[in-house]
Amino acid sequence: MSNDPTPVNPAGQHQSLDLARFTLASPAEIAQHLSGIAKHGHMVTVFANKGKNFILTRLLEVDYQAGVFTFDWGADEDTNQQVLNSERNVFVCSPEGVKTQFVAGQISRVTVDDRPAFQCRLPDQVIKLQRREFFRIQTPLGTPVFCHIGDFNQRAIDLALFDISLGGMSLWLPGVDTPGFDLGQQYLQCSIELKPLGVLTLGIEVRHRLTARMRNGNEAMRVGCSYLNLTPPMETLIQRYVGLLERERRALVG
Repeated sequence: MSNDPTPVNPAGQHQSLDLARFTLASPAEIAQHLSGIAKHGHMVTVFANKGKNFILTRLLEVDYQAGVFTFDWGADEDTNQQVLNSERNVFVCSPEGVKTQFVAGQISRVTVDDRPAFQCRLPDQVIKLQRREFFRIQTPLGTPVFCHIGDFNQRAIDLALFDISLGGMSLWLPGVDTPGFDLGQQYLQCSIELKPLGVLTLGIEVRHRLTARMRNGNEAMRVGCSYLNLTPPMETLIQRYVGLLERERRALVG
């Protein structure tokens, strides 16, 4: 395979999303959507302090008239304090597979049913993405990222990443006839070094396969994989890494 794994036809590549198509901007729609999340008790991850801290919580109540919502107090008091001190906070959850994400401002402490809770102004907008619509970004060609698969046909193999998102990643196979990586196949001993942030250790499941023609005329196989057993700290690491790549990309084109 060529050292430059870029297909001739870019139409086959994942494109950046026009997020406006997936954005709720009406206060009534936002309040209704968040009320549904609160009603069904979906878990919500709140990333605070520029992603350095996070808590797992549930939305408690949405007050449309007052323009505020409350959510549960976290388990760790030090982290709760970091959330209270954070001026920008990102809320993420996936009710019924629909990823919901929004940014909120300063959070305050209140009392709900004689227990501490958080309160915040309703966000100006909420992004709703189907799981297949997670924002993807290509990994850099100059410093390729590799997924080490320890349980590939009773041996280990390192595959280069094409792109990565919170919903999954795409890997280049060394050849179109590479054995394994059938649809639905799982590999449980995988690790990816997301420099300089840390190592992601998890399992993957093959979800699709795509043949791409390279600039030198050769064909290569790309497989799309979803994550298995993804934990909130892993989500944080992936989100931070995607954000890092996006900042680097904007710096290069800007």
